Amino acid sequence: MKKQLVTALTMLLVAPAMSATSLDIGYKAYTSDTKSDNGGAYDQPFVKLTHFNKAEWGTLIAYVKLENPGEISDAQHGKDGKLTVKSLLIIDKQIADSSFNIWAQNFLISNRTVMEDNFYLGVTTNQKFGSLFVNAGVGLNYSAAHFDPSGESFDGLSGYAVVINVRYPFSAMGLKHSLSVNYEGQIDRDEDHMSTLGYASYGHQIITTLKTSVSDSFYTKLHLTQFDSWGAAPNDGIEYGVSVGFKF
Repeated sequence: MKKQLVTALTMLLVAPAMSATSLDIGYKAYTSDTKSDNGGAYDQPFVKLTHFNKAEWGTLIAYVKLENPGEISDAQHGKDGKLTVKSLLIIDKQIADSSFNIWAQNFLISNRTVMEDNFYLGVTTNQKFGSLFVNAGVGLNYSAAHFDPSGESFDGLSGYAVVINVRYPFSAMGLKHSLSVNYEGQIDRDEDHMSTLGYASYGHQIITTLKTSVSDSFYTKLHLTQFDSWGAAPNDGIEYGVSVGFKF
């Protein structure tokens, strides 16, 4: 079985029509109200390695993100900040010649205090309206979570997930830009999942990103994230940040 899985993944990755790997180095911060409402929110640097692969079979996006690498930033009230590792894998396998895809997504967040892994399986569709690209989908959500201070854990089906990803490229002031809005929501979470992490039944994040290409390999990003009952911040809030990136 393992050999068959490795063979299948290898076939997905070979001979891509378009492939890119990038490294982002940045800093993220939170509004004062967000920090007041969420004890785990604090300003910190991050490093993110991303790979994108588009081929005839569909697309693959994967990243690994280190937040507060080296634990150089303190948390709130003078407490030691923690290294948080986040990883994402998204596979959209095109269904025949249609605009629909079989969608599989896994997101993991982990540090010394909390761990949460969310696996989505469902269907997405890709649509273009001129230069505007839209990817949207719905699927089941399987979650695993653990909160160390309470010792509570959860592992099982937890409602369903909805995603809407919008990207619009444009040119201004002699530079190429890309504006993207990414919505991700979890609906009808399991009660034990909610209890473990202090979540509500519904939670979401909306990430708005402006990417500016300074050259073929160098770019900058500004991002603004609004979230509610999500990640290490069970209450609503706003995160914002800036980064520079290199594509290779």
